Amino acid sequence: MARQTLDGNTAQLQTLLGEMGDAVVVAFRAACAALLDRHPRLAERVIEGDPAIDDLRARVERLATETITIFAPVGPDMRVVVAAIQSAHELERVGDLAKHIAEAAHRRDPDPCVPEVARDLLVELSGQVAAMLAKSVTVLRTRNVILALELESDDDRVDALHRDLFTLMFGERWTCGIPAAVDLTLLARFYERIADHAVSLAERTVYMVTGRHPEALQL
Repeated sequence: MARQTLDGNTAQLQTLLGEMGDAVVVAFRAACAALLDRHPRLAERVIEGDPAIDDLRARVERLATETITIFAPVGPDMRVVVAAIQSAHELERVGDLAKHIAEAAHRRDPDPCVPEVARDLLVELSGQVAAMLAKSVTVLRTRNVILALELESDDDRVDALHRDLFTLMFGERWTCGIPAAVDLTLLARFYERIADHAVSLAERTVYMVTGRHPEALQL
């Protein structure tokens, strides 16, 4: 009976993480739309929705702590519980960063936050990071190690786009001034950190499933 209850708790942790993953994907995509398409109400919804993501993290932590206290899981079960706590933290940080993007868009309204000269790069960066985030949430749900290992190479493209933005800001095409450069630098950092969290989510899943760190595995 105890074993069934432990299984029930770990299954519930998986469900909560899936809900949290969906919430942060929606928040990030909405923040990008608010930023690139100048939708202040959409930005407000992202900001207002952040406490719900925080609440999901708290629920994961409470259930995980309860599971450890009551059942003292070991081996693979313990990895599942610990990974749930760590993954919830990663997802909450993504939610916070999505909120920061939405706040930047809202702060500049009705003026655009992204200069036209940088728009194409931000559109591509938004799409790349959104795809990585969605893939990491799929990994959380499916525990697909092969898919998880793809995130590292996906992140290389984000790093390249990040460098392209700085090349633009320090080049002759940039005539938008220092305040716009500061805004874009912060936005680029937010995007880069979200991509890093997506990679970390995948790495935690790999360790949870295999008991080995990703660098020890080969495709």
